[in-house]
Amino acid sequence: MVWFSALDLNRVLDRALRRTVLPLYFTQGFSPHVKLSFDTALKVGVAGQISVTFYFIEPISAECLRRELSPQLPAGLAIV
Repeated sequence: MVWFSALDLNRVLDRALRRTVLPLYFTQGFSPHVKLSFDTALKVGVAGQISVTFYFIEPISAECLRRELSPQLPAGLAIV
């Protein structure tokens, strides 16, 4: 996973979230996508943890997010 850029990670999370049954918040406009916010981006080739804010149309628990999203993520990428 160290070779994923910030844009790659955004795409992976977007696709994984779309495969879940979570109540996602989509941006408005011609090409809607799942709304995510990244606090910082890691450099390519650097391992570490980043903070991602997920937006939903109704409140969900962190455990529900982890339970639904973890099976959809590629090996090496985990929700903590």
